[in-house]
Amino acid sequence: MKHIGQELFSIIEQKRLVKKEVAERVGITPVYLSAIMRKESIDAELLERICKAIGVSPAIFFDDYKGIGNQIGDVNATAVMGVASVNISQGEIDLLKSMLEEKERTIKILMRAKGFESGQ
Repeated sequence: MKHIGQELFSIIEQKRLVKKEVAERVGITPVYLSAIMRKESIDAELLERICKAIGVSPAIFFDDYKGIGNQIGDVNATAVMGVASVNISQGEIDLLKSMLEEKERTIKILMRAKGFESGQ
């Protein structure tokens, strides 16, 4: 089994999640989450709660995990025609919203530059 704490730290950093928010979703304190990230192993039930909070499968913590593609992606599927789940964090939603707002702003600027004012 991989070093749970190091893997959790890496995933949280890569996904740009806020540790305080992750801790709140799990129902623990940020201090305890930091302590967990220093541990080599943790309770399976706690690992499952953390995985749900950060949107990954607990399977990625096992040495024999043979995931496809990005192991910390937000989409997990059990089979081609089986059950699938999508976990999107609030941070990812906020990032997508800000990107969409910026694109809309850019479109408005370009439309004004080309002479397409709204209402014409």
